[in-house]
Amino acid sequence: MANDMVYNDITLFIAAGNSAGRGTIGTPGSAEDAITIGALDKDSSIAAYSSQGPTEENRVKPNIAYVGSDVMSVAHNTGDGYTAFSGTSMATPGAAGVAALMLQANPDLSPFEVRNFMQETAEYRACTYMGDAAGIDGCDDNDAQNIITKNRQNNVYGHGEVRALESVLAAAEKYYVFDSSMQITIENDPTHDNSHTHLTPKDSIEFTTSGGIETIQWRSNHIVDDWTILHSYEKTDTEGHVSAIDIIHQLEHLPGIDLDGNHTISIRGLKSNSSGGHSSSPLVTIDIMLMDTASAFMPESEDTPGFTFLAVSVASVIALFVNQRKLESNSIYEKD
Repeated sequence: MANDMVYNDITLFIAAGNSAGRGTIGTPGSAEDAITIGALDKDSSIAAYSSQGPTEENRVKPNIAYVGSDVMSVAHNTGDGYTAFSGTSMATPGAAGVAALMLQANPDLSPFEVRNFMQETAEYRACTYMGDAAGIDGCDDNDAQNIITKNRQNNVYGHGEVRALESVLAAAEKYYVFDSSMQITIENDPTHDNSHTHLTPKDSIEFTTSGGIETIQWRSNHIVDDWTILHSYEKTDTEGHVSAIDIIHQLEHLPGIDLDGNHTISIRGLKSNSSGGHSSSPLVTIDIMLMDTASAFMPESEDTPGFTFLAVSVASVIALFVNQRKLESNSIYEKD
């Protein structure tokens, strides 16, 4: 089931478990495609309770490790209290939070790319880390691979300790260089619920830009194919808008999407120079609530400018016809 979730584009993080000792990572952390997380103490050494590989199928796990000891969290049934908890279940949300930032920086990443970027940027920890002898921290004295320290995944730390900044930058710069001089500022103020900007089909997401942004692109969190270029934005512009009607027309063709309600829109700026493509930093997201979307599909009413123009035009034609008839009648009367 875990592998099926990853196949269906869900980046899945699973706690290694708190059983300690070698070969204690079982289902579901043993799933091949899941990102299995071990727990570290505050000094970056493996926590004594953190479960270790290999799995029953002799697969090397965990994938990576994150601080899980003495992590401050909410204390249940207290209302507003906090307490320190320890466990791989405390480490896993931290690693998943890094992945959320990676996907915000680059929504095109697949679960496998998220996993690979986090593994490649992790700070390696050998089984003999902190000066421990072979056989400590889950290393097997009889395992020749562990006698000589190698920069490879092991059954204690995985690929090593997660490095959040490096992971996010690697994700953001897969296609473009992250450029902090390029900025997009959303001008809309959240309304009513203080978190979502309410938009009817007549409204827009308004923004300003700086840093020489040449192209604006946007996408919805529902759209999984590509970014939409905002053609109304020119190279020389320093402000622009994404109209609600454009968002509605993008979403109306997607299956299972309710147009009315909450959506998340991401906006980024691009420019090119001698060093290649640059992307704005950070990527901007705005939570919106689409309202009264049905009105976007209603035919024009009598109150619309189009109908008014047509009515005026017809009236003008009738008036000209009547005047022409009067002139003809006067001409005939004069001859008589």
